[in-house]
Amino acid sequence: MTTLRISDVGIDPVLDSAVRRAQSDFLEMPDLRLTLPQAARLWAYDALFCSKVLATLVQARFLVRSRDTFIRAEGRT
Repeated sequence: MTTLRISDVGIDPVLDSAVRRAQSDFLEMPDLRLTLPQAARLWAYDALFCSKVLATLVQARFLVRSRDTFIRAEGRT
């Protein structure tokens, strides 16, 4: 299992931990598709913080956004 090294980029440790938690769930469930409200509910984050988590994973090319749904990018393990 490949994990992102987000902490190497120097982001906030709280955000880093949340990003790794989200990434772990997407790795555990490869077909997972979440909207922002669903993700915020799943991880008990407020919408603003959750959008930062998802944006970080999109920027790292771990997730892609299709309309309002976030899914794992093809070829990522």
